[in-house]
Amino acid sequence: MRLTLPFTEARELALQGGALPPIVRSASCVGATIRAEIDLRAVPGAPLAVRALAAVAPIVRVDATFRAFEQGRVTFELTIWAAAVPVHRLLNQLTGVLNGALRGRGLPDGLVVVHQGLRGEPVAVVDLQAAVALRADGVTLTDFALADGAVELEASIAGFALREL
Repeated sequence: MRLTLPFTEARELALQGGALPPIVRSASCVGATIRAEIDLRAVPGAPLAVRALAAVAPIVRVDATFRAFEQGRVTFELTIWAAAVPVHRLLNQLTGVLNGALRGRGLPDGLVVVHQGLRGEPVAVVDLQAAVALRADGVTLTDFALADGAVELEASIAGFALREL
């Protein structure tokens, strides 16, 4: 099966018609980059570094540029901006916040892992196969791309069954 969706439709499908989490003010896609505006003031239980940054720049922009798909996992290179200043040092503080927000939405640990890449750049790895497995059995992702503002998926289907939520 091959599926191509504009980013807005893929986002809608992923959210199952629900709203973005309160800390995410917007999420859009240009080319191979997902751009999200994060309201640091809305981060529950924010660590000191996040609260300090929020006092100066309450909204940060996170650019996640698609880099690779391998074994069901999608890799994005991250750039985090407060106004016009890159603030990658905030990354370690945001990792816990991100994982906490995912757990709060009922998603398992490890679905998104943020770490430093080989050149020191922040990288996010999304276990897309695990995300699909939360909703359906019998779907194996074989390819993923994000290009021209569209999500392109390829999957093999065998013994398909939706999981109850």
